[in-house]
Amino acid sequence: MDIYKDLGIQKYINAHDTYTVYGGSRMSESALIAMRQIAAHFVNFEELERKAGQKIAQMTGNDAAFITNGAAGALATAAAVCMCGDSQYRYSKLPEIVSGTKDEIILFRCQHNAYDKAIESTGAKLIMIGDADETLAYDLAGSIHENTAAVFYFASTLYSGASMSLKETAETAHRYHVPVVVDAAAQLPPASNFTAYKEQGADLVIFSGGKTLCGPQDSGLILGSSELIECCIKYGAPNHGILRHCKVSREAIAGLYVALKEFLEKDPKEEYQRLINIDETIQKHLNALDGVATKIVLEGPVGQDYPRVFAYFDIPGKAEMLHAYMRKHFVYTGCEAKKNAFYISPLNLNNEEVSVVCELINAFENDCNNR
Repeated sequence: MDIYKDLGIQKYINAHDTYTVYGGSRMSESALIAMRQIAAHFVNFEELERKAGQKIAQMTGNDAAFITNGAAGALATAAAVCMCGDSQYRYSKLPEIVSGTKDEIILFRCQHNAYDKAIESTGAKLIMIGDADETLAYDLAGSIHENTAAVFYFASTLYSGASMSLKETAETAHRYHVPVVVDAAAQLPPASNFTAYKEQGADLVIFSGGKTLCGPQDSGLILGSSELIECCIKYGAPNHGILRHCKVSREAIAGLYVALKEFLEKDPKEEYQRLINIDETIQKHLNALDGVATKIVLEGPVGQDYPRVFAYFDIPGKAEMLHAYMRKHFVYTGCEAKKNAFYISPLNLNNEEVSVVCELINAFENDCNNR
């Protein structure tokens, strides 16, 4: 059976990035084999979570690990754990807040984003501190009191300008015995980030499994404190309570485990060079377009360690025209209309798809010249 024909859906080439709306990333055959293997038999789910978590913690240099249904599920899980501690009763009542539950979670106002809703789903109250220009240590210290459950910190470079450093955030929070949770969903590579946030003081760190790890799209990872991870196991799906909706399958656990192993086994220099080679191949074709200046930008959209190729046009609207042309031919690409910039990420492209992208760039210019 051809699932695309059966469902009547279109195949796309992803030359944009590891976004959920496209399906994230492409999984390896090894990860898919592991998923099929574990699907053939039944398991004790807690044993699977514990054993996989122990292996992942060892591989990444952390004390403990817990697998969730994506980074959003990890945010909700971490929030519930920080709010309730080891009280099964308090957890069982969420999102109702009962006596003894710490219900306030502090966020930097400059880091406020759409994923906050996963935290709020637990019944937590979000306490915003600082402003668009800066966040100071007294803003954080003055907002902590007996109802403070945690400080959540979003690691994207998009928010770094007005944020306190993670190190200072953790030092301040820890003076009041408040844990710090880092959302680093897209912050890979480099692999050193598996320990970098912990070294700066984070108690829990969250990564997406379905982005550059190339695991199942519906998988996520929490790394950190053994005590807090134990509560993740205690409260997390398939146990009953508010986190039941964060259920992760045994197939997703197996797929993420194998994908993570493969990610760590790659030579980062070789992988980076492979991506540069793709960019340079595409750049040659972009350079042939009229009124363009190109460059390879050596980081991803939120500061990740991978290169993208950008084309800046001096003809108004041409970047959007190329972007629309590629979309018409079932290729996802990036566009920054205000800068009249078109860009491509090599992360999800194989050799055959690189050729298709280059052919379409050439065809676009011919099409423009024939109008």
